[in-house]
Amino acid sequence: MPDDFAPKPFRCEVSHLDGTASVRPEGDLDMSTVDDVEHLLDELLRGGAKQIVVDLRGLSFMDSTGITLLTRWNNAANRDGFDLALIQGEDRIARLFTLTGLHEYFTFVAG
Repeated sequence: MPDDFAPKPFRCEVSHLDGTASVRPEGDLDMSTVDDVEHLLDELLRGGAKQIVVDLRGLSFMDSTGITLLTRWNNAANRDGFDLALIQGEDRIARLFTLTGLHEYFTFVAG
C-alpha cells in the first residue's frame, strides 16, 4: 500500500485558552477513531465548556462517520446552547464539506 494511503496513527489533543476548549484530532477520523473524539467532546461539555473548536488541520483522512459526528455535535450546539466551530482542514478534508453541502451549515473560524 502506498504511504499516501496507509493509515496514520491517531491521536487527539485538547487545550483550553480564554474560555474556549479546542480539540485537534490527528491522523484518520473514521469509524475506528470517532468514538475517541466523541468521548473527548462529551468530557468537555460535561466539564462546563461553552465554546468548543474542533481543529481539522491535523486530519489526513475523514470518512462519513467523522462528518456525522460533527453534524450531530453541531445540532447539539444549536439545541443545547453551546458554541461549536471548526477550523478547516487540508483541501481533501475541506472538500468533504463542499461535496456534502455542509460547508454552509458549520461555523468555520481561522486557526
